[in-house]
Amino acid sequence: MKIINESDLGKIIESKKKTLVLFSAEWCGPCKILKPNLEKIETEIGDKLTIVKADISEVGDYTKKYGIRNIPTCVLIEGENEISRFSGVKKDDEIKKFLENHLALN
Repeated sequence: MKIINESDLGKIIESKKKTLVLFSAEWCGPCKILKPNLEKIETEIGDKLTIVKADISEVGDYTKKYGIRNIPTCVLIEGENEISRFSGVKKDDEIKKFLENHLALN
């Protein structure tokens, strides 16, 4: 999972590719629990979706833009548009179900 800064996130938004952005922080325990679950999903569906990690201290403008109030929060975006989101720790099968509900993964 690529760790990105504000400039990188801006480029992802400009590319208009569907991307799952994990808004997190280095000090966040639940974020550390969620990250391996997302990495597992990324190995399974990485060709259909980009998954990135953004530290809220590095992407302050986007944290405000997307109204991130809790971490971890995953926001599924396409261009500047938010498709959906979830907050908190999820198991990999729960993440897959979330993505299947919003993307054509099969």
